[in-house]
Amino acid sequence: MTHNWLHALFSRFRSGIIAYLQRRGLAKYGIMKGKVSRLTSGLVLKDGNPDDMTAEVEALAFVAAHTSIPVPRVQYHWQELDRPEPRGLIIMNLMPGEMLARVWSKISPAQRQHVMRTLAGFVSQLRLLSQPPPPCLSRLPREGWIGSTLGHSFVDCSVTSQIPSFGPFATESDFHDYRLSRYNTIAWSAPTAAKFTDVRRRMRDDHPIVFTHGDFNRRNVLVRVHGPEAEDIEVTALLDWEQAGWRPIYWEPWKWIFETPHVPEWVDVAENGMGYKEDVLLARELQGIMGTLPP
Repeated sequence: MTHNWLHALFSRFRSGIIAYLQRRGLAKYGIMKGKVSRLTSGLVLKDGNPDDMTAEVEALAFVAAHTSIPVPRVQYHWQELDRPEPRGLIIMNLMPGEMLARVWSKISPAQRQHVMRTLAGFVSQLRLLSQPPPPCLSRLPREGWIGSTLGHSFVDCSVTSQIPSFGPFATESDFHDYRLSRYNTIAWSAPTAAKFTDVRRRMRDDHPIVFTHGDFNRRNVLVRVHGPEAEDIEVTALLDWEQAGWRPIYWEPWKWIFETPHVPEWVDVAENGMGYKEDVLLARELQGIMGTLPP
């Protein structure tokens, strides 16, 4: 009863409370990355597209329950759908550490490799997770589907630049066909269209479907450096799970390269440390035909 009363009170006054905390946090702690703002010494607020935020909440709960990967814990989340631009909001724990992108040039090659091994270990943990049953009213099969953590639509910034969310898909073949369909919305010359057809012909549709973060990059990794030795660097958090969900097993290494194509350590781990190199190179080939994201 007390919880319900507090929940109702917060729901009624939360806009004012959140606005006050954001102003106070900005003055005290400064600007944070992207759509995240500091509220208190231990809490942050993230806002975005309602579907994206729902997907992130699902993923954070799932990963926290089934792996040892350090992720923020969600304290409260809600949607504001009656606005001109609807949004979802999440209050979560502030994670310790510094953005890997900010310390990358300062740490040693051995420390970089240690971070890479740690992150590759996170990928291994995610790949071992069992896919949950899809939503009871969906037409998805019991396993092998592609979608968000719990079988809903999802977002992926490498698939389309205009559709906020899409899917889920019953099979990998359906997913690949959708990806190619985004390119087909443009009138290509006959030789270019033939390249797309050839790539699709060579794409496998029988990969294991595994849990995937989908947005590994140096901005989403927090670390602490304790000293100069290789193992004196600790990965303290993996952030930004709104693109997470169930994808073909090659999708994680492909997204590593898509997000961070010019850092040799990242490309090497993706192409040579996670397997499925031919599929990753084929995904890169598809992206290279157009040279930009499809609509």
